[in-house]
Amino acid sequence: MSRPPKTTVIFSNVPSDWIVGIDLQFFNSNAVLRGIKLIPDGIHVVHWAPDSSSVRSGFYFEAKEASVNVIYWDSANEKMLINEEIGEINVVKEIDGLSQSYPFMIAYPEDDTWSSLTRFIEFRQVNYMLPGTSNVMDSVLTSTDENNILLDAIKRGAEQRGTGNLANDPIVNSIIDQTEEEIKYTPIDLSKTVRPNSTPEEKTHDGIDKSWYLNNLITVAYNGKESLLLGEFQLAYINTIIFANYSSAMHWLKFLRVLFYCQDATKQKVAFFEKLLTTLCVMLEKFPEEYADEFVDHDFFEVSLAEFEFTVKDLNLHKLVKKVIDIKNVLLARFSINVQGIVEDEEEDGPVIVEL
Repeated sequence: MSRPPKTTVIFSNVPSDWIVGIDLQFFNSNAVLRGIKLIPDGIHVVHWAPDSSSVRSGFYFEAKEASVNVIYWDSANEKMLINEEIGEINVVKEIDGLSQSYPFMIAYPEDDTWSSLTRFIEFRQVNYMLPGTSNVMDSVLTSTDENNILLDAIKRGAEQRGTGNLANDPIVNSIIDQTEEEIKYTPIDLSKTVRPNSTPEEKTHDGIDKSWYLNNLITVAYNGKESLLLGEFQLAYINTIIFANYSSAMHWLKFLRVLFYCQDATKQKVAFFEKLLTTLCVMLEKFPEEYADEFVDHDFFEVSLAEFEFTVKDLNLHKLVKKVIDIKNVLLARFSINVQGIVEDEEEDGPVIVEL
């Protein structure tokens, strides 16, 4: 048969009773299931695990018209092989057999939420940040930033022990050797939010207001494109809720620890912050309950969102005030987080003025 419409993912030799899925959907594999069909254009992730307590793995791909991906479980090596990893001849064989396997595939479960949660991610970010050539992700991968912190600590320990030549230290080398198996998120160092060569006044200001750090991050790390920052913010979130990846959860929170404390930038970049808050609200609505206690920091949201609320009220940014109220409602309804802030006072019950 000619290649089917949209994008198809072929399952080959995937064991029965595994928990497999695509994007935010999870289901059990069986002896009949042969894959997923009619996947719409855009960024998607297929994922799998033997059971709910096992390490979850998956791979990202960019769906395009008439494209086909193949995943094959190599039982001898206990590894999922993706596309070229199974060999060109085997890929062609799987595609040639689509006419037999296509009726035994499930159609992509349409979900508008997925588009909202990935709208800013560019696939080149996925290619760069995830290890290897197949854009594979799993629950236990760590970030470059996290590995560097660990490496520095180990080096200091080795120096204190008088180990000698660090180049021959096996513990140090075990961390260095992981550089090809780590997530290359943009480093966010919350201890370096003060601009270099700053005056005393600037140091005081930057200690309270992280706008300089945010603007510098956008300029240096994202080539001036705010959307790339939002894309990485979304990618960290997706890796958190699908894979329960700890490094990704910490990275996601680091973004918020910067963004909620940017008074000057909030006034300068209203459209950017409106996109951020809209995205964050959807994120919190879809955050899995089973991960909430581990990854949703109650104290942080209670304090930091209240601070941000004060900022947008003080600046009379009514569009952002409304977005903050939406987030507060989600936090209260889903996680029993009650953010006490200015809008809780006498104006809380009054109408919210929205600029058009």
